[in-house]
Amino acid sequence: MKTITQSILILVSVLLIVSCSDYNKILKGTDYDAKFDEANRMYDKKMYDKAINLYEQVYQYYPRTDKGEVSYFRLGEGFYFMKDYIMAGYYFGQFPSRFPVSEKNERVLFLKAICSVQNSPNYTLDQTETEIALNDLQNFVIRYPESQYVDSCNNIMDRLRLKIETKQFQAVKLYDKMDDNRAAVASAKSFLEEYPQSTFLKQVAFIHFENAYTLAINSVLSKKKERIEDAMELYSKYYTLFIDENYSNKTKKHNDRLVVELGKVNEQYAYNEIVEMYEASHSSSMHKKTYYLEETIKKFNTFAKNYPNSDLLEKARSYFKKAERELGNS
Repeated sequence: MKTITQSILILVSVLLIVSCSDYNKILKGTDYDAKFDEANRMYDKKMYDKAINLYEQVYQYYPRTDKGEVSYFRLGEGFYFMKDYIMAGYYFGQFPSRFPVSEKNERVLFLKAICSVQNSPNYTLDQTETEIALNDLQNFVIRYPESQYVDSCNNIMDRLRLKIETKQFQAVKLYDKMDDNRAAVASAKSFLEEYPQSTFLKQVAFIHFENAYTLAINSVLSKKKERIEDAMELYSKYYTLFIDENYSNKTKKHNDRLVVELGKVNEQYAYNEIVEMYEASHSSSMHKKTYYLEETIKKFNTFAKNYPNSDLLEKARSYFKKAERELGNS
């Protein structure tokens, strides 16, 4: 039994040596029909690396023939089956321009798009290749709208779009985590404009509002009023999304505080206007002096009516009294 097994192994080894010898002889030879036949044999045996070496030679010798077309197509497929999607994509991409009337062009363009899909990286990385894949798939669907591959293309495009969407969502979350309020507001706004039906809609809307709120509360007076109003507008815009118990209490508290802060800002603005009017009355022009003193009195009366309990009321009153006195002396 041992002798039989050894004999079989010796026979297999001899056959392999002969086979390799025949392959190398054909590879180095000048019989291109034999090269084509051997390439097909290697291809059928899934020995794609050997098939590719021969198909390259056949294509160079028969570039515009049926054998050349088959060789070029199988160069692409060989690399594809070997998972070298960059080289496969190259050959599939070149195929239509070299064989513009080929019946294989539909299959070729689909495989070219799939190569681009395979080159698309994880969502955490740069998504340039994903954009290329989407473009290739869209071009295929436009060119072959009745193709059997259209449904597959649409499903893949949905998956790729979700990958890009997820990357952008993670960027929004990162700005939020870093407490970069302005960047978080800008990126959330951009995200919601681009993906209004996103599965991340509630989360991004909350990030948008919360960072707008924080930015408004911590702003200097000159920017505070506008930012508070912007944040309150976001609360109204996203109110139906915030009904969820995960967001409702916190967003309502934020909005309530914004209302209070807006009142304080308006109060400060109203007081500042009194001061500005009085200071503007220090003019060499009697006409301007009279006008601004009268405006100081008007602004104070409005302030006293709107903010009777203001901590700034007495300060405002002092400007009112000065204006009255100076107006009486003029």
